[in-house]
Formats: sequence, C-alpha cells, structure tokens
Amino acid sequence: MIDERLTTGVAAAATTNVLWLPYIQDGASLTLTVLGIVWLAVQIYYKVRGK
Repeated sequence: MIDERLTTGVAAAATTNVLWLPYIQDGASLTLTVLGIVWLAVQIYYKVRGK
C-alpha cells in the first residue's frame, strides 16, 4: 500500500512539475496535430475513393 502511494505521488509530481510541463504540452500538441492531419487524410481518401 505504501508502494502504491509512493509511486502515485512520484508520478503526480513528475507530470505537474514546472520543469516538465512545457515539454509535455509541446509533445501533446504536436502529437494531436499530426493525428488530426492523418485523420483528415483518411477521411478525404475514403470520400474520394467512394465516388
């Protein structure tokens, strides 16, 4: 039980640490942008292919 609390605390501190936050936000933003472009390309492909 103490191990779970300790690892949860460390994980929470790591994800909310001021030093890491900008890198996490930049990475998430880039990943979501790429996924959005891929999803749009897939939709366009199936729309064109269907006609």
